[in-house]
Formats: sequence, structure tokens, C-alpha cells
Amino acid sequence: MASRSRIMRTRRDVVRRHRRERQFLVFGLLVGVLVALGAIALAAYQGRIQAPFTEAFKTPDPSFSSDITVPCPPLDPATGTTLLPLDPAKVVVRVRNATDQAGLARDTLAVLTGRGYNATTPGATNYDGRTYADSVRIQFGVDGLRQAYTVGRNFPTVEYVLDTRKGAVVDIIVGATFEVKNMRPQYAPELDATTPLARPVQCLPVNRTPQQPAPHLIPVDPLAPTATPTPTPSPSPSA
Repeated sequence: MASRSRIMRTRRDVVRRHRRERQFLVFGLLVGVLVALGAIALAAYQGRIQAPFTEAFKTPDPSFSSDITVPCPPLDPATGTTLLPLDPAKVVVRVRNATDQAGLARDTLAVLTGRGYNATTPGATNYDGRTYADSVRIQFGVDGLRQAYTVGRNFPTVEYVLDTRKGAVVDIIVGATFEVKNMRPQYAPELDATTPLARPVQCLPVNRTPQQPAPHLIPVDPLAPTATPTPTPSPSPSA
């Protein structure tokens, strides 16, 4: 009986060993396949081999919906990176006071014009009797996207709002938590002219960003080119 038990244990041991060997073989093959697929995917991503598909990637349909309402800063088509800020002399701003603190818009505008920004006429106004509970809202149209992100660098906290206005004039609404002393110093690294415009964590291309209604009155842009009337030719004298 003892001999028979030893034989049975030996057979069970052999079966277990074969089973483990098969498991090791299967797992080894799976790991090898995964490593090979990862290497192929990496090479295709880096462009070292041709990807196993020819169909181009498609962007979502323009009718898609999103909770994101912030437009991304403009990109350099050559590099795909955000553009550099504009020269402040090429940016026109109007500062609007959305608080009951007298002179807040005026003092903010004084700092900005001291840094080279242009002001509309008038350049500092009240916010039509409305209030704004946060710090700074910058409101602009499609043509003022780069201008908005340029002047926005002066403020640590900004809400960017795209509206339906025409032209490049940028409105800066200063609210309840804003203080002029908290504006970034003129020589802060964030204001370096050689640093590309900062991109928000979540943003959309400007052509897919929802637009808010523009203010009823948009001041004249002093930098906008004026149309030169075409002279009307004098009538030819009758024969």
C-alpha cells in the first residue's frame, strides 16, 4: 500500500509540474506578445514604421456640445504652440468697475497704460450697474483673442469670456475680490515677451467656443484702420 501511495503521489506531482510548465509557457507567450505590440505601437507613434491603418483621424462634428466655455489662445500654425504675446502698444482695452469701490477701474487702467497698453475713450467706466463677484473677467470677440490673452497676463486670476463683438477692443471687468496691488509686477516672469501665451487647462478652439452676447456699446478702436473713401470720378463734360 505504501508503494502504491508513493506512485500516486509521484503521478500527481508530475501532473502538477506539467500544469505549471504549461501555465508558465502561456504567460510567457502573453507577455512576449504584449511587449512586441507595445514596441510596434511606440515605433508607429514615433514615425519609425508605417502605422497599420491609412484612414485619417477625424475631428468631432462641429455640432458637438461641451461644458467648456473658454477659448484657447491662438496657435502658431508652423509649430503648433501658442503664439507669443502682442506688443502692449497693439492692444486696446476698456476697464469696467463692477464694484462699489470708486476709482477701481481708473486705477487699473492707469497701471495698464503705464505698461504701454492703449485705452478707449472713455477708458474707465462703470459696469452698467452690474456687479461681478470674482476678481477679473476679460471679455472680447474673435478678433481680440490674442489681445485678450496678452493683457490677461497682468492678472493672477482671470475668467476669459468670448462674446459676439466685432473688432479687437478688450473689456476688463474688475470685480469684488480684485485689488490693484495684486496685479503682477511689470517685470514678472509671466509678462516676459518671449514666453508663449499660457494655455488654460481646459479650453476649446475659438471657432467651437460658445459666444456670449456683446455689450450694447463697444467703444471705437483707435488702432483700427480707417476706411479711405474712394474718390468719385468727375462726370465727363458733355460733347
